[in-house]
Amino acid sequence: MTDVSKLLDQNMIGKFTYLPTLMGMAVACGDVTVINSGIPADMFNIVCQIKSKEAIVAIVEKFRHLKIPFAWWIGFEDDYPECKSDLEKMGFFYDEHESGMFAEIEKLSREKKCDGLQIRLVDDVKKLDDFIQIYRELIPHDADAIKMFYRKAAEHILDPKSSLKLFVGYFQDQPAATSALFVDENTAGVWDVVTLSQFRRRGIGTDMTLQALFYALDHFGCRIGVLTASEEGEPVYGKIGFQKLKDFYVFNVRTKQLGEMI
Repeated sequence: MTDVSKLLDQNMIGKFTYLPTLMGMAVACGDVTVINSGIPADMFNIVCQIKSKEAIVAIVEKFRHLKIPFAWWIGFEDDYPECKSDLEKMGFFYDEHESGMFAEIEKLSREKKCDGLQIRLVDDVKKLDDFIQIYRELIPHDADAIKMFYRKAAEHILDPKSSLKLFVGYFQDQPAATSALFVDENTAGVWDVVTLSQFRRRGIGTDMTLQALFYALDHFGCRIGVLTASEEGEPVYGKIGFQKLKDFYVFNVRTKQLGEMI
């Protein structure tokens, strides 16, 4: 499973860094991978792959100076062994626990769960706006940041050669759900699977996930699918055919916390 775990890590980092790199944002890789969008929302500022304790100290100082929030992902193969415990000793507490999972795409069922759902590739500005609308409704406190990021990234998202494909699900012609596909070395990563509350419990999230995976199989020849799942989502993905690989812990770090560190 180690090889598949590394494929998951690689795809996650690829997804994290892909648009920020194309957009000319600050992306650094080395003893630690850092994405600094400059946008005041932790979903767009990410730290991962911590290879030394010294890197932790440097990151705290960096974001304390920048005065912007960020998300710190722990669970990568390259993380040094005491990484999580060292963060906790410094006063960090993780807000999210995610399970890293994988599946063999060709073994999954193509049967749709929700007959009233139409899934469309985001290939024009109108569909991108629908994608943004769903995200903004789901995370209202970051609504302005979400709009800013995706509008700035539009030319890269809509490029037919993009490694990142976005999808919007329409239920009875209303924007209801999203998913994103990132293709990296024949691995299909499915991310950003969200369904608005009024459309849940219809199998829409399952269909959004499978559509992305089969798009990757049919258009890119991908055989392995990877994703991360919340505790609520893990059994759902398990029923689809995904298996758990490992745990990730997400420390969502606010600027107030940084002033109390070290």
